[in-house]
Amino acid sequence: MTCARLLAALGALGLVLSAAYAVEADTKPAVKTLVGKVVKVDGEKVIVKTGDKEPKEVTVTTGAKTKVTVDGKEAKVADLKANMSVTVTPAEGIAEKIEAKAPAAGGG
Repeated sequence: MTCARLLAALGALGLVLSAAYAVEADTKPAVKTLVGKVVKVDGEKVIVKTGDKEPKEVTVTTGAKTKVTVDGKEAKVADLKANMSVTVTPAEGIAEKIEAKAPAAGGG
């Protein structure tokens, strides 16, 4: 009987620990993004204008591992052009991903 209780207790402990791990995995903070429009590209840096009410320019640093897409297609930092809408991930530090959309034809 004692062995059966020990096994039951260990089984219950295992369930509790696995549930706690699952909760911890689901509560990781979301990665913040930077959303705006390209002002200009200066080498490996992208100047982005953010905000409508209080616009400001932010310099985004890119690196060898930065993934750039334009309209869903793989691109390079040099392919980014003024007035493209961009979402940069993460919002701070070296950009890991820049997703850009070309302005609509006739738009600006």
